[in-house]
Formats: sequence, C-alpha cells, structure tokens
Amino acid sequence: MEEKNERKRISWKYIGFILAAGISLGVLFSFLEVDLSFMEGLSFWHFPLMLLLFYIGVFLVINIHELGHLVFGKLLGYRFLLFRAGPLSIQKENEKLKVTFIKNVGYGGLCAMLPGENSHLGHFAIYSTGGIFFNILTGVGFIISFFRISQPVFTAVPLFLTGVVSILLALLNAWPFFSMNQPTDGMMFFSILRKNPLAERFYESAMLSKKLSLGVRPKDLGLHPVKLPLEDFHELTTVFYLYFMEMDRGEMDKAGEYLKVVEENLSKVPPYSLPAYYYELIFYYLITGDTRRAQYYHEKAGKILEKDRDINGLRIKSYYAFYAMEDPVKAKELALEGISVMEKFPFRGQALFEAEQLEKLISRIDSP
Repeated sequence: MEEKNERKRISWKYIGFILAAGISLGVLFSFLEVDLSFMEGLSFWHFPLMLLLFYIGVFLVINIHELGHLVFGKLLGYRFLLFRAGPLSIQKENEKLKVTFIKNVGYGGLCAMLPGENSHLGHFAIYSTGGIFFNILTGVGFIISFFRISQPVFTAVPLFLTGVVSILLALLNAWPFFSMNQPTDGMMFFSILRKNPLAERFYESAMLSKKLSLGVRPKDLGLHPVKLPLEDFHELTTVFYLYFMEMDRGEMDKAGEYLKVVEENLSKVPPYSLPAYYYELIFYYLITGDTRRAQYYHEKAGKILEKDRDINGLRIKSYYAFYAMEDPVKAKELALEGISVMEKFPFRGQALFEAEQLEKLISRIDSP
C-alpha cells in the first residue's frame, strides 16, 4: 500500500511538472510574441512525429543531467559505480563494465559514484551541481539552435520545447525539496553551503561506502546507534550499515533488530536502492528459518538479483538455493562462483564479509 501511495505521489509530481512546463511555455510565447502561423503548413502526421521527437528529447535531457554528474565526478576523482538511462544500465561488476536492461521504477536516469580519496564536502557540493549545469547548457544550446539553424518545422518545434524542458528541469533540480526520498541537487548544494545537518548525514552515508571500498570490514566501521524515529533515508542507510556491522561480528540478534528497523522504513528508500535492501532481508529470513518472507523479498528483487553476478548477489542466490530451493549442488556452485569473483567486488571490505558467509555455507553443505 505504501509503495502504491508513493507511486501516486510521484505521478502527481510529474503531472505538476507537465502543467508547470505548459504554463511556462504559454507565458514565454506571450512574452516573446512568438508567431505560431508557421505551424499552418504541418500535416496531421507531423504532430505524432513531433511528439515522438519531443519524447526522445526529454529522455536525452534527463540523462544529460546524469551525464553532468558523471563528468563532474570524474573531474573530482570520484569512482564510477553505475549509470542508468531509462532501462539501460551500465555498471561496474567484477571490475568490468556490464551493460544490462532492467525495469525502470520511479526514475528517468541515475548516476552513482563514490567520493575520491582526497574528497571533501565542498567537492560534493560541486558534484551535486553537475546535472544542473549540463541541463542549462543543453537547454540554451537547443533554444539557440531553434533560432539560428534553418530546419523543418516538425524538427524545430520539438528542439525548442526540449530546450525549454531542459532549463525547467535544471530549475526544478536546483529548487530545494525531497524527490523520491532523496534531496534534490539544489537541496544538497544549499544544505552544504548552510552547513545543514542533512548534508552531513548524506555525506556520512557516502563515506561509509567509501570505507568499505577501501577495505574496511563492516565489523570495523565503528558505528553508533541512530535515534528513532529516523529522519530520512540517510539515517536509514546508517542503520543498514549497523546491520552489516553486527552481522559481521556474529551478533545475529542485534543484526536482526537493525534489519527490522530497515524493513519498517522501506518506504524511505529511493526506488533504485531497494534491491540492496531486499537482498539482506532475503538473506536474514533464510538463515533464521522464515522461508516464506525470504521468498516474498526474492520476488521483489526480481531480475536484478537474477542477473547479478558479483559476490553479493551470488551470496544471496546461493543461500536461496540451499534454504528455499533445497538444492545444495546449485548452492555450492553459486557459492564457489561468488568466492572466485571476490577480488573484483568494488567494496573490498564487504567482500571479506561476503566470502566468509559463502565459506560457512560451503562448510555446511560439505559436512556429513
């Protein structure tokens, strides 16, 4: 029910964005005194073609935004993890770029990177403006092309509209508010400038990922409990890492308490991050004997888990094969494959935890 309500809220936001875009265009046309008589020569079939070109343009604009983050991140020495453009996903898996097509839920594009070795909060402020900068640059370029380049009306109109949408998207992202449980780029930028605790929480969660990438095991993260109720997704991220920390220490009961908090707050998780949370719910419910709940979250993880070939995904699949499918041969095969790609996992500290869990499973399978 919560997921349906969240989808409705997202839908209303998009409707609001479309209405804002339409009103803005009307005001802009009026202000510029645009003569629309040039559209009289268009045939009926030009309109669906213009709509298609405009749709493609909006798709490009959304992903140019993410490209802006990618370019700024590379310039700042950030480490690439993932880039998604609609259903197209490009990610680093086992030290190689893997291209897949997955269901897109709740977002148009996505760029995920880890802060560099000498990165600080100021760098993150710059990184957060990359998409806005690229959208403004693209929008201005499209609008200038509309006025300066001679072209057919059915391509000129979508070009102009795409330029306007690009600038509107930049302004929307520059405005400080929460979207899909995440602060907009503008909210992050202004939070950093104002030294708002939100920016610190966001950056701290990114630093936890960085520590794991540098080889720190989850049990050595040295995290402190978070006060309830949770304020936002970034505090939930800390709770999620607390679960990993206690699990790595062998404190199953404590790990379960933290994971229960995670499960109760899944509505705070952005859609693109949900599979990682589903993974651990599958794992914990399997090893604690609640196969029914594990199956429920296994269905939620869907094709993302099915296609996952890194050690984390293989850990979940091997345990699922053993406990839910009762197939020890398949479980051992998946576990050995996971250990074989351990060194290629981007979070080296977590890889040590992952390998240990796989070795435990293999020992159980091999025991008489």
